Amino acid sequence: MITKKPSSVWVLYGGSSQEREVSLKTGAGVLAALKEKGFEAKGFDVRPGQLMSLPWENSKPDIVFIALHGHFGEDGALQGFLEAQGVAYVGSGVMSSAICFHKGFSKYVLNVAGVSVPKSFDFAGEEHFLAETRRGTLPLDFYEKKWFIKPAQEGSTIGIERYDPSLIEPFNREAEFYRKFQVSVKYCKDVLVEEWIEGAEVTVPIFEGRAMPSVEIRPKSKFYDYGSKYTAGETEYICPAELNEYQLQEIADMSIQAFHALKCSDYGRVDLMVSKNKAYVLEMNTLPGMTPTSLLPKSAAVAGMDYATFVERLVCVSYARQTAAGGSV
Repeated sequence: MITKKPSSVWVLYGGSSQEREVSLKTGAGVLAALKEKGFEAKGFDVRPGQLMSLPWENSKPDIVFIALHGHFGEDGALQGFLEAQGVAYVGSGVMSSAICFHKGFSKYVLNVAGVSVPKSFDFAGEEHFLAETRRGTLPLDFYEKKWFIKPAQEGSTIGIERYDPSLIEPFNREAEFYRKFQVSVKYCKDVLVEEWIEGAEVTVPIFEGRAMPSVEIRPKSKFYDYGSKYTAGETEYICPAELNEYQLQEIADMSIQAFHALKCSDYGRVDLMVSKNKAYVLEMNTLPGMTPTSLLPKSAAVAGMDYATFVERLVCVSYARQTAAGGSV
């Protein structure tokens, strides 16, 4: 039940990250939903350096819905700016956003908290990787295993490379791994090399402290890449996921544990891999996509909330949290 409702909401979207086009779609969807529900809603396509040009003094909103993805939106920078302005915003705070946006940092926190995560190696740039190679500190079977090579601070599978030694001649494996590493490091200095888990790819949205219906992801291509994510018809989504009762409960519990361990607020989406005997958390998304093909709206629909209703509840829950006695903006 909605008990406290803001009147004016700004939606900030666009930005200049690799995920700009996705952000524009998220922003358009959220803005339309807010207007449908009777909010005084305004949308702004903003880029770094343009925030001060917005009409903060004349018409400061009750709350901001951040619909930016990637750098400047998810990394804590925009959250810090809004806090300096004394403006409430939907979603996780500065520290949580920054940690969750860095795949290596968030994995460290989750591991300490006892949340199962894939084995991984963190490299602070190409020189660090080469230095570790020269020192011989990598495991002897490193190039004989399957890995995902990921920019530590990118979303939407941008810059991710897959390394499968079974497809590469033994004498060429080290060189091929290095070639793939060089692709990922172009997107971010920090690179995460993560164990390749075989199994079902599943996501669990978190809202109001509870796990929403899980979504199983089955791309027509073998991998859930950028095209599979944002092209209608390229991926089959099953909600709730076709897992047994024990597995469904396990991933719900793990997702809630991850959400709290990373100090997230309001909502989020936990991505997992479920093998035959174990589930692993891959990452936490503090600003999940809200496009027509995004995962969270699919889960909300199964939970009985259409798109506009979910957006309305999310804004109101966040606003109530931040304006309650003892709460913070």
